[in-house]
Amino acid sequence: MPVILAIETSAHVGGVALLPDAAAPNADAVIGEVIRDEHKLSAWLLPAIDRVLARWGGDSGQIDAIAFGAGPGSFTGVRTACATAQALAYAWQKPLLAVDSLQALAHQAVDDGGNDTTHITVALDARMGEVYTASFVGIATGSGVELRRQTATTVQRPAAVTLTAGTLLLGSGASLVHAAQPEGLATAVDAEHNCNAESGWAIGVGRAAATMLSSDAKTDPLTAEPVYVRNNVAQTEAERLALRQTNAVLVA
Repeated sequence: MPVILAIETSAHVGGVALLPDAAAPNADAVIGEVIRDEHKLSAWLLPAIDRVLARWGGDSGQIDAIAFGAGPGSFTGVRTACATAQALAYAWQKPLLAVDSLQALAHQAVDDGGNDTTHITVALDARMGEVYTASFVGIATGSGVELRRQTATTVQRPAAVTLTAGTLLLGSGASLVHAAQPEGLATAVDAEHNCNAESGWAIGVGRAAATMLSSDAKTDPLTAEPVYVRNNVAQTEAERLALRQTNAVLVA
């Protein structure tokens, strides 16, 4: 029953979660904190970790692993989570687990959803008219939910994201995909479900990390890196013009 400290700051919702039993199917015992202001994530993170540990009442010696959402996402956000997790893992001499942030959100959505089989497409706003996206299927196993990846994490235009019937569309880029594909086969963006999943994002990081810990998929704290997917973070003037023209066509 691993005890995992999980950190997620890759997008507009930041979270810290202490999972006393990360393999448990419910989140009743989880101690966590959430912030919905990406501009304050860096200043909020370390104090939030201190508050979560104080509420837990244990100490670093009782933690089995540190997990972080490795992205893709905000360049500042993924670096913040990575650097913080690296420092804690190195200082406390704990295993470090780097979790795909889209997988973590999908994992929490399945845990929260309660359906026998859930098809999920996660889309995070990647700015510059694109989204980070990946698709998953959650399958009830009797003792919890098994999350299977259907597609690799990529960066695409919202109109290019593949949607299938009955898919739950989640993430900060879900509304962009839905707007670009109003006739798409995915369900309409479920704001309440999306909010619940995002609030538990760090819990999803911890749940995914528990599986990784059992399979020995650890990361060296000295060499851990975020997942960027896209290397360029700025647009040329020509690219900005092309994006404005595309948006004008969509609006028209």
